[in-house]
Amino acid sequence: MRWKNSLFVRIHARVRDDERGFSLLETVIAITVIFGSLITLALSASTGFRYVGIGREQQAGNQVANQLMELTRGLAFSKIQRGMQASELSTDPNLVTACAGDPTGTYRLLDCTGEKVVSTNLNCPTATTDCSVPIVPSSGTVGQAEDYPVDYTWHSYVTNNCPVVIEGACEAISPYRVTIIVTWEGAGTSADGVQGVTIQSLFHSPGGCINSSTHPFAAPCQPFYYGQAIAPSGEIEVSGSVGVVDFQSGTIILTGVETTMQVEQVSQVQSSWTQSQTNLTTTRSGTTALPTAASFGATAVDSDPSATTPNYQVSPVDPGEGSNQVTAGGDNYVQVQNAAGDAGEAISATAAGGTNACPPVPPASTQESDLQPCGGAKVQQAGVSRIVAYLYQDLDADDVADLELGETTLASVGPASVPTTVFTDRELVSDEDGNIENSASRTLGTVSIGGLPEFVPAPAGWGTSFLELTGYSDAVATAAGTSAADPTTSIAGTLSYWSGGGYSTVDLGATPEYSLSNLEFIHVADVADANGVPHQIQIRIATVDSISMGSVPATSESSEGCPAGGCTTEARATVGSPIIGSLTYELWIDGVQIVDTRIDVSLGTLSSKSIYGPTPEAG
Repeated sequence: MRWKNSLFVRIHARVRDDERGFSLLETVIAITVIFGSLITLALSASTGFRYVGIGREQQAGNQVANQLMELTRGLAFSKIQRGMQASELSTDPNLVTACAGDPTGTYRLLDCTGEKVVSTNLNCPTATTDCSVPIVPSSGTVGQAEDYPVDYTWHSYVTNNCPVVIEGACEAISPYRVTIIVTWEGAGTSADGVQGVTIQSLFHSPGGCINSSTHPFAAPCQPFYYGQAIAPSGEIEVSGSVGVVDFQSGTIILTGVETTMQVEQVSQVQSSWTQSQTNLTTTRSGTTALPTAASFGATAVDSDPSATTPNYQVSPVDPGEGSNQVTAGGDNYVQVQNAAGDAGEAISATAAGGTNACPPVPPASTQESDLQPCGGAKVQQAGVSRIVAYLYQDLDADDVADLELGETTLASVGPASVPTTVFTDRELVSDEDGNIENSASRTLGTVSIGGLPEFVPAPAGWGTSFLELTGYSDAVATAAGTSAADPTTSIAGTLSYWSGGGYSTVDLGATPEYSLSNLEFIHVADVADANGVPHQIQIRIATVDSISMGSVPATSESSEGCPAGGCTTEARATVGSPIIGSLTYELWIDGVQIVDTRIDVSLGTLSSKSIYGPTPEAG
């Protein structure tokens, strides 16, 4: 039993020896390990905070550089081309000069392999109108006063090795390069503590598409089209003296139409009409035009979404009230008149089709439905326009020996059988740029110049006047673009003139460029007054120089810049006035001149013009 107790005591004592705790060495080792871990954590945190600071400075530096570049992008391209202020170059630390092969005064960015600096002699000590920050001046600072983490210094540079493009000097248009360099001293790791960021951007303004009217938005270049068709308002003016009538001149203004189109990035179309009208000029009243209102109408459309101009417009011709203007003196008078009832309309559309009907019918037999730009106008003279002198002479004080010669039609134009028209249209062609097509057609009523007084006996074979144009019509058409048709002209009508004993004629379709000179008609006849006493009447009608018709052949031309397959870049076709020139009309009674007038005739030049500009290579 004792040996058991002794064994238990020994075991129990051994257990108590194991519970005595750590030794001093063990404690020191443990503290050292813990302290080392804390130091490592502290170093890691310190390094992390440092890199956070570096990132913050770098981010702010990038922000400064980007803000400066955005300011540069907001400058006009002309200020980029102007470059830096020359007086700043010599003190800039990032520029070098006197590089091998460079002219004196040439600076390059960073080193002699860098691009050439663009500069101009400017005077910009402060922010004036000559300044264009951040190009002029080209350096500055921002910092903690603007809530940045450190102070930043910035420099900007404009470089271009070929700022002026001369044929053979550069293979292509060289853009301008803008470089922004921002530096600062902060938490960086470089030897001198200076950190930096550099950004660059290219600036280029291509030629060939700069047009505020047809290419107002920044976008690639597109083909350009221009078309115009004109059937002008012709005029016949009578001026001079008629007895004691207060008369200076009277004018017949014929109907006219015009249409114009421009197409590039946006489309613009204008069409107009002019109705028949008369003017009478006297000493007392000056010039009076009738009708006074609604003698002209126009339409204008534009596809520019930023404009307020509509994209479809119609202007119908107002039939008007006609005119009947009279000026008198003694028993004589001069009357200038035209009939009411002219008809027609002008239409302009940026996208023809559906409810946007274009053009008027005629000029086209059918209306367009291709949703392309279209313009057209038509007008038709309804009645006779004329200038008449009424001659009635009181030969004695008792109003007994009165001599009445009656009405004398000095000039007249009859109603037109069909409307005068113009048309312009953009035509699409599959796999090509397509065309612009223009046409104009004119129809005139009978034009008569130089009639005899109604109570003066006419010579045998006399018709109604000395000079007469009948059955006249003409037309022109042009197209420009790819697969464009050749320009055309056509003329029809007959000119008749008294040649003594009868009339001679000119077929204007066969002889469109006639010229007649030294035409003269002298007619002497007796007319009895109220007492039966005969009085000698002498009338002379003659050309002043000559009368003629100017007709220019249709022409077209192509360009080397056309797409494959060729094109027409410009086409013109014109037909001149069928009568242009001046005549005199004179009348004597018993050797006393009563009428001394001049008749000027110009019926206008019908014309059509089409222009196509292929897409420029630049842009």
